[in-house]
Amino acid sequence: MDVPRAIVLNGYHRTEKVPTVRLKGVLPAILLVAAMFAVAEHIGQKEIIFPEIAALALGAWVMEKPPWESPPLHFWLSPTLAALTGILIVRFFAYSPFFMITAAFSLVSLQLKWARSSVLPSLSAAILPIITHSNSWYYPLSVCALSGAIAVGHRVMKLNDSEIISAPANTTVAGEKKPSALDRRQSVHWIKLLAGISLVTAVATGFDLLYAVAPPLIVAFVEVSKPGGAVRKKAWKALILLVLAAFSGVLWLRLIHYSLHLPIWFSAGISTATVFLFYHALRTPFPPAAAIALLPTILPEQGIHTYPWQVLAGSTALFMLSRACFGGSGFAWARGAAAQAYRKET
Repeated sequence: MDVPRAIVLNGYHRTEKVPTVRLKGVLPAILLVAAMFAVAEHIGQKEIIFPEIAALALGAWVMEKPPWESPPLHFWLSPTLAALTGILIVRFFAYSPFFMITAAFSLVSLQLKWARSSVLPSLSAAILPIITHSNSWYYPLSVCALSGAIAVGHRVMKLNDSEIISAPANTTVAGEKKPSALDRRQSVHWIKLLAGISLVTAVATGFDLLYAVAPPLIVAFVEVSKPGGAVRKKAWKALILLVLAAFSGVLWLRLIHYSLHLPIWFSAGISTATVFLFYHALRTPFPPAAAIALLPTILPEQGIHTYPWQVLAGSTALFMLSRACFGGSGFAWARGAAAQAYRKET
């Protein structure tokens, strides 16, 4: 349920809906992230770390209205297939990162369309092993187990909330016309997304700034470009969240793990909790930010000092490209955006 919040605009009062969260889902989400890192540290296998699990937990467990309108099964199936796709690309299509990233994006896009799934973090699941140069089978197995936990938790949350489970997106019910599998609008939209990602990836790889196309940023680009999406209307807040998450993630990792030599799971838990606080402060839950905060934990220590700056550059480029290609007023500052919304209502 959305909570109305009163604002004042040119002397007039109006209300806007602020997305709410399930507080009961916050602690399980943080515990799941911490458990993942604790197991990875205990067995010495960083390959089982999947930062996007924090984004999935936020969307499925914490947000009352998940950003991905898919049944619980898709929360398990789509990331698992995508993770397997990413590992197969790294193992058998070991070319330049540009070709590997664009191939992963294209294949997972087709998978999502085939499964009629809207679980966009699956894109990150395929691209992550390319960024981290991982070819371990532990990774897809971990994604399978973790996303399975997300799916089960999502189902339990829906039952506890006594929500009516409606037909998922891109499916049909009796009496409705089935949309074409080759819908021209959707195809053109995804082709434009691929072109935009290819452009930014080419620049990033050309200047050896691979973190500028970190997997959660690609998911964020797709999210903010979604026609009629809620994030598109407040893209500037999403951009701020990504940058804050990147800086805070590196800060906590350096302070807690590298300086104080405390377990990495503790650093990851604090980073996740910090991002949740950012969500509350900006009143904008945005799942990719949680993954951005955790990604430095599996990157080489000597390179993480440039990570937040590359995230800043990459997210700005992707968001401005989204505005150029797909339009949207979400990049206006708060007063301008509020004024436009008010004019529409009156």
